[in-house]
Amino acid sequence: MTKTFSLAGFAVAVLAFAMSDAVNRGYDPVSETVSRYVNQPHGWLVTVGLLAVAAGSAAVAVRTAGGRGWGGWLLRVWAGCVLVAAVFPADPPGDWSRPSLSDGVHGVAAWTGFLALATAIVRLTVIWRREPAWASKARGLTVLAWASSVAFVLFAVALVDKTALTHTAPLGLAERLVIALDLAWLALAAATAPNPRPSTSGIVK
Repeated sequence: MTKTFSLAGFAVAVLAFAMSDAVNRGYDPVSETVSRYVNQPHGWLVTVGLLAVAAGSAAVAVRTAGGRGWGGWLLRVWAGCVLVAAVFPADPPGDWSRPSLSDGVHGVAAWTGFLALATAIVRLTVIWRREPAWASKARGLTVLAWASSVAFVLFAVALVDKTALTHTAPLGLAERLVIALDLAWLALAAATAPNPRPSTSGIVK
């Protein structure tokens, strides 16, 4: 059940974000991040997408029994941060030096979440690739973990350039690449995770 729920959530998120880029022509997706599109006429698509990511990610954490140790907790942090980012929308593009309270909360939640997920992906991939239950998809998880880590670093560099240096970095493109790779890893983890063992606490021997 959690597998279907998580995969459905990620599918809804991808569809919502893609539709947002397609129908909202006011911004350039190469330059502007996904969350800025919440200020467009069809901005509700961004909110739907973020809520779907949060729900799907929470389901992954449940399906994998929270992962292992702090890696599993970081998955929960990611899901919670995405939920906060959905509730507190970003400002329209403009003056980065004077964000609203909502934009400030959104930004902190977004970066905390991205960092938590990047760390969780590396940690859990290292653990799961040693377990027989994950053997069939260990290579795929590893490739996606490396790719998402590199993309996250490039995204961070793009943000610094966009806000403080040349202001020309393709921040929107960098963010979309990170999101795509992160969702691919989460979807593969959801599809690969072994079914939780049924509890025997209520069985009378």
